[in-house]
Amino acid sequence: MELGDMVVVDNPRHPLYGCEGKIIGKRGKRNPDDIWILIYITSKMRDYIVPQSMLRPMKNEADRSRLQ
Repeated sequence: MELGDMVVVDNPRHPLYGCEGKIIGKRGKRNPDDIWILIYITSKMRDYIVPQSMLRPMKNEADRSRLQ
């Protein structure tokens, strides 16, 4: 995951589960295998720090049309 990528919070235990956003920064390690990602959630119009392990990259329109 890189800056500017669109992601979805994909862990049912997270309060923002299902929300879509854009990566705007990285904020250090949560544990050795996981980092904190700063994402701008479009529906909430604010940014949140979410562990990378709870995020999933969004498929863009080109990917969706190729799969159909």
